Amino acid sequence: MSIQPALDTAVLWTEHPQWWLYGIHPQFVQALVRFHQRNRLHLRMAMSLGPELEQEAYWEAEIPRRQADMQAGRAVHLVGFLRQGDDREIGGLVSFWGIEHGDFEACTLSFLLDRQLEGRSLMHQWLGPVVPEVMSRHHLHRVMATHLPENLRSAALLKRLGFVVEGYARDFVKLNGRWRDNVLLSRVSPDD
Repeated sequence: MSIQPALDTAVLWTEHPQWWLYGIHPQFVQALVRFHQRNRLHLRMAMSLGPELEQEAYWEAEIPRRQADMQAGRAVHLVGFLRQGDDREIGGLVSFWGIEHGDFEACTLSFLLDRQLEGRSLMHQWLGPVVPEVMSRHHLHRVMATHLPENLRSAALLKRLGFVVEGYARDFVKLNGRWRDNVLLSRVSPDD
């Protein structure tokens, strides 16, 4: 069944065949807490897992910051509910961070998928149309991404999406208290 989540004021960001994609909104506080509780161990290769991510107070403070960044054109923060899933539970999160203009015209992509949804090409179906849409809406030339060398799922997804490896950075990011190497990738607009 494909029932749109019953939300009072959250705005649907774009039409999508597999997902209901919303801009970040305070209505998602409890669902964000549950998403991070469910995926505590699963997300360890993608982000630092501080206990604050599983607390409502964190999201009550963080969501307005992310909304302000979206309104100012500095970021896009999307919350996805699978159309054929539980309409109360977040299936994935995608962010386009640090949107810059001028000589740079670029941003950085991050994505998180619920562990129970892996292996079904759902994130590829989400990002396939959304990456070019964000590039178009925000007039971007480049979208960058990174992943840990051992994160083969992210590596395969980014390759399928047209991202190209541009390098390898030692001690690039501190994850869960430890400096980690990252593979650096980007996708460049073919229209420029």
